[in-house]
Amino acid sequence: MITSSQNPKIQRIIQLQQHSRERKLHNAFIVDGVRLIEEAVQAKWEIEYLFFSSNLSERGLKLIDVLTGKSIVTEEIPLSLMKKVSETENPQGIIAVVKQNQLPLPNHLDFILICDGINDPGNLGTILRSADAARTQLVLVTSNSVDIFNPKVVRSGMGAHFHLPIYQLNWAKINLILNKTPIPIKTLVASADANLSCWDIDLTQPIALVVGNEAHGPGEEAYQSADQLIKIPMPGKSESLNAAIATGILLFETVRQRQK
Repeated sequence: MITSSQNPKIQRIIQLQQHSRERKLHNAFIVDGVRLIEEAVQAKWEIEYLFFSSNLSERGLKLIDVLTGKSIVTEEIPLSLMKKVSETENPQGIIAVVKQNQLPLPNHLDFILICDGINDPGNLGTILRSADAARTQLVLVTSNSVDIFNPKVVRSGMGAHFHLPIYQLNWAKINLILNKTPIPIKTLVASADANLSCWDIDLTQPIALVVGNEAHGPGEEAYQSADQLIKIPMPGKSESLNAAIATGILLFETVRQRQK
């Protein structure tokens, strides 16, 4: 049993939790909790090593047996130490270091989501979860957004990282992807200044939906890439919506139109 917070593996988890540069340098991130680690295993993402503690559930203990059978290093640590390395208020008793993976780009793109300057990790994770539920083919996250492997993004994403191709790129590379699709993609930027409602545009055509920063909306490069600005009608007195809520409305209006 590892008991010291100065253990190199413990220190590595803390560094990966706290610093995006460490996650990028080591091409690894933290997955915390039974369900998310199960998702990582099912998706065949490489687990470097895993810690568990005495409060782990029966379901979690069965997962440990599965991972041990796969020759993955699993080590017990005291609950007090688990509380130090986990960023959750009530740790489930299991935490893993997982190698970053990137699912391939789909061949026939017609439903893309672009997150432009999303800085709140809870918002980005919720957006990814909604994109997964809406069966979005690809999510592109601009490089000035929060790190897609930030622990709060991963937790809020609820497994979306393991199902969805998610790429964090600058606008030059995003435009390369948009311009190389066999079928032309129409880039629709969500903007409070738009004249066209999302209810009144054809979302069954190949589209890339762009949602912007929580406070300032889309950036200049997003507007430069836009084929059309669209808005969500808001008859009430509120001037704006939470970024994750707005994205969910646009995604599922797309789903509604395509299932019609």
